[in-house]
Amino acid sequence: MKDKLADVTYWLAMEIAKNDPPVNLDEIYQGSLELDYLYQVLTNKAQGYWQSAHSEELTPVLVNNAFFRAIALLYDRNLEYERSRNAKETIWVKDLLHLPM
Repeated sequence: MKDKLADVTYWLAMEIAKNDPPVNLDEIYQGSLELDYLYQVLTNKAQGYWQSAHSEELTPVLVNNAFFRAIALLYDRNLEYERSRNAKETIWVKDLLHLPM
């Protein structure tokens, strides 16, 4: 694997995004018990996945960096989504779909 950090970050972001029930990114980004729980579960899961799927052992530093990059990536994406929903550029779409503004 050429860039394990990017691959592990993407994998962790997908795992966080598909978490059921959905995680509250605002709370997690500020630090919470849910963040601690997700960190423990998903970093262990990532280690196990990479060991079984790729026969590679990930360093704790790489997994740590990838986890927090994944959280930041999802948080930023969520912020951009919220901004775009209330932007002037999307008003016409809401009008077209008869959605409340």
